[in-house]
Amino acid sequence: MKRSMIALVGAGAITLAVGGYAVGATRDDGGSGRSAACVQAKKEFGERAGRLREQKKREFHDEDYLNSVNSDMESVQVKILVLIVDENPTCFDAGTRATAAYLRPHRTEAEEDAAACELTGVPTKECSIAAG
Repeated sequence: MKRSMIALVGAGAITLAVGGYAVGATRDDGGSGRSAACVQAKKEFGERAGRLREQKKREFHDEDYLNSVNSDMESVQVKILVLIVDENPTCFDAGTRATAAYLRPHRTEAEEDAAACELTGVPTKECSIAAG
């Protein structure tokens, strides 16, 4: 009698475990897909921010380079970074989202330069900001 009871309880436990796994597998919330999208978004953001960061640092240290930089191209690069954050808000921290939100409306060139430095992680002391 005890063996049949143990076998019955064991079979019930196995059935519950398998059923729980099946329910969990069918209720995939897309977390792994979202995670992969975040990895890609952060990679793209990091690469573009890195290029812009190097450009900002070079502008700060090299007056000739600063004069040769096309501010429209830099503005487009910043807009692309903002777009990446806007398209993937759950992938970025609150500070990055807030800085991106600040850059959305049309700002003065000096405000945009300062925010771009903040967005890309360029220290304030090494950031060339347009006079204005």
